[in-house]
Amino acid sequence: MDTKILYYKKFKGEEMPINYINWANSMLENENSTTSLNILASLREPLNIFEIEEYFKRALGELGMKEPSNVECAKHYIRHLLKKILNDKNNAINLAYEIYEVVREHFFNEELEIWYIWYGISEMIDDFRYGDNPRNITHEYLISIIVHETKKQLSNKFYIY
Repeated sequence: MDTKILYYKKFKGEEMPINYINWANSMLENENSTTSLNILASLREPLNIFEIEEYFKRALGELGMKEPSNVECAKHYIRHLLKKILNDKNNAINLAYEIYEVVREHFFNEELEIWYIWYGISEMIDDFRYGDNPRNITHEYLISIIVHETKKQLSNKFYIY
């Protein structure tokens, strides 16, 4: 697990003990190693969140890493979701809706154009799923719109922090 994605989950209050273990293993796979990181990666069930968070804080200090900002993590998470759309077009609708939720929560005042794009896509998703679908949106059309916008967004510097 990526550091900024873990922090995004922490900011949302959605992190789980296993996320820290996965982060530690990912760091080790990327040839980072410290005493606390090794201990954190070796922890097994039952996991104590307080112990895990303590080793996480120690590992960050040993690695010289600082806590990223909430906005930085949100942008990184959106970029992660955009890449997932390209890798799994079958899940594009769910991922696009998740992107809209992150954009709505974090970027309404900063970047209205980004907000309107994902708002429009979320409205199409709602029409397709729950509404009367006045535009006769098909699954294939919706996926094509999402993938097209995803490719455009990935080239956008807004998500690079």
